[in-house]
Parts: sequence; C-alpha cells; structure tokens
Amino acid sequence: MSEQETTYELSRVLNAIGMPTIIGANVVPEEIRKIANEAMSMNMEIDSLQAAASRVIAKRTGAEAGCVTACCAAGIAVTVAASMTGANLARILQLPDTGGMKDEVILQLGHNLNFGGEISQMVRLTGAKLKLIGTANHCDRFHLRGVLSDRTAAVLFVENGAVPPEGNFIPLEDCVRIAGKAGVPVLVDAAGEADLRPFVQAGASAVITSAHKMMGAPTSGMICGSKDLVRASYLQNWGIGRAMKVGKEGIAGCMAAVDRWYSRDQAMERLGFEQLAVILGRHLTLCQTDSPSLVEVEIPPSTGLTARQFANRLREGDPQIWVRSATDHRGAPRISLSLYVMDEQDAELIGQTISRALANPAPPAEDVPFHDLYHSEERLMKWPD
Repeated sequence: MSEQETTYELSRVLNAIGMPTIIGANVVPEEIRKIANEAMSMNMEIDSLQAAASRVIAKRTGAEAGCVTACCAAGIAVTVAASMTGANLARILQLPDTGGMKDEVILQLGHNLNFGGEISQMVRLTGAKLKLIGTANHCDRFHLRGVLSDRTAAVLFVENGAVPPEGNFIPLEDCVRIAGKAGVPVLVDAAGEADLRPFVQAGASAVITSAHKMMGAPTSGMICGSKDLVRASYLQNWGIGRAMKVGKEGIAGCMAAVDRWYSRDQAMERLGFEQLAVILGRHLTLCQTDSPSLVEVEIPPSTGLTARQFANRLREGDPQIWVRSATDHRGAPRISLSLYVMDEQDAELIGQTISRALANPAPPAEDVPFHDLYHSEERLMKWPD
C-alpha cells in the first residue's frame, strides 16, 4: 500500500484542481467535522434543526430565510418545484404532474450547462417545461420579455465559469427587473461562488449553492432567499424532494461551514496561499496569475508533451495529482494549480512530484480533456470494474 492509499485501499488524490465533484469537492475542516460528528451521535427534530439553519443562513447572507439541501442540483430541483406549487401541500404531492399550475421555466440557452448532470434535466425532473431563449453566445432582454406569460413559473439564472465568457447574456439585475414586473421569481444557480450576498442584494428570489465546495461543508447544498420561496422549497421534502433529503450531519455541518466561511480572515487566507506558492516554488518555476489562489507551471518544449498530456500523466501517477487546467499560453503549454484545497504537506509533495515528472517526461496512457472524465461513455460502461 502506497503512502497515498487510505481506508479500503483507496488512492488519495493530491488536489491542485479545486473543488469539482469528480474528486469529492472540498475537504471538510476539523472543526466542521467535529460538529457533524456530534450531530451524528444524537437524535434531533429535523424541522427544528433546519429552522436553526435558516437563521444562520439568513444572518450570514442577508436573505430572509434559508435551508439545507442534499446538494446544489437538488436545490435547483426543489426551488423550481416550489415556484410552481408554492406552499400548497396538495400541489406538492401532485408533482411531477403540473396540471393546473404555472409550469414553464425560462433559461438562457448559454446557461444550459452540463456540470456532470444537465441543468435542464434538474428542471425537467419536477415536471416543469423548459423555455430556452437566445443562442449559445447571445441573449437579449427582448428574448426574455417575449416569452414571459401566465404560464411562467420562474426564470433560472446560472452563474458559472463554464458560461461562455465571450457571450453576451442578460445580466442578473435585468432578469430580476424584467421578471419582477411580471411577478415571476428569479432563481440563481451559484454552485461554486464564494459569496452569495451579491445575488441576494440583486433581488434574486432564491440563490442555490454547493455548500461542500467553497465553504467546506459535508456534502450538502444551500438555498437562501425570500421566506415564502424558501419555505415552499423546504416543503418539497414532503414531495419530490423526499428523494433528495439531507441528513442531520449535513445540516449541522452546513451551518458550521456557513458561519466559518463568512467569518474567516481573508487576509490570513491570502497569506496561506502565498506560503503554499513559496513551498511549490522550491521545486518549480511558477508563473503568477491574477488570482492569489492560482499559480501556473510552464511545460518546457523539451518534454515533447502538450499541457493536456502532461496533466493526464500527473493524474495517472502515484500519487495522483489533478490540476486546475492544461492550456497553451501564447504557444507555451502550461498547467495551472489551484491552492484552495492544498495544505503545506501536500504542496511539498505536489512540487516534488511535478518536478520529477518534468525531468522524466512520458506520454500518458489516456490522453483526454479532464471534462471528458465526467462524460466518457467508455469509462462509465466499465464501472465498477
């Protein structure tokens, strides 16, 4: 068993990619694990626990209320359902049959992403009908005004780095203004965002995030927004949301993570990133970026490898290293390393391992874009072998 193997002989990944679900998102800090473990050691009324979570989430985000979900994808589904049913328990039990309800959800085409599952499918799970507007790289205000009707239940807005940056889409503030005139709520998928407060302040009726990513909670999602819509979202636990329920450890851990995240010392966090870069720099020549949590390493032409090939070689190694990106920068291959989920011991090992790989280059066995690891039919059909 290598030094990177853990319980059940599972190989641990050295994280230089960040918080994608494919490698288990963030790691949970010790103080949050302690609270989640305490919750697992006792019984409590879940409604009361979620009410306590609502108070914590509201305090930290400035929203009227909040609740904890199984994940961000579940949060999208239950807020869409809530926008159709409200707090009407009979309608909640009726879904996915939407007869007699407003059941259309508007989404800009360029926001219809695949995050390992499809945004559109999270909507359709509820029985809602999706109305896609605009094109893959453009959507204008008239597109939204033109489809709003007495059948519109909600507008879904996606804040994600995978939305084409060169695209021209309707900003959130304009979505809120236009939809608000028609009395239609705007739901925001902010799965990987560091701060939910700007979306709340912009007037979104519900903001959904992955609590186990930036905030380091146990696997869970979080909704914050208007009290009426959050209540209707929570009530989906008596309907389709029952298949997506979150446990007491997830709720308690999410509460602790929210408190910790919004009270953290950001200056100390930045110093931590700087120290990690110093450790990596003992072994590698680093290229600085605009982000304190991201550094880049250039792949010399002498290796004969593209950035993608080198990144895949690291992923296949022992220890495994997953990097943030692998691109050509003005003709020079580079990999980027995220410092967010890295500690000093891992930074030392990552620096040593990448240095050895640069000195002893070899092509990978499987040369694929990292996003294909989510969607590779060949890989999926071989599971669990």
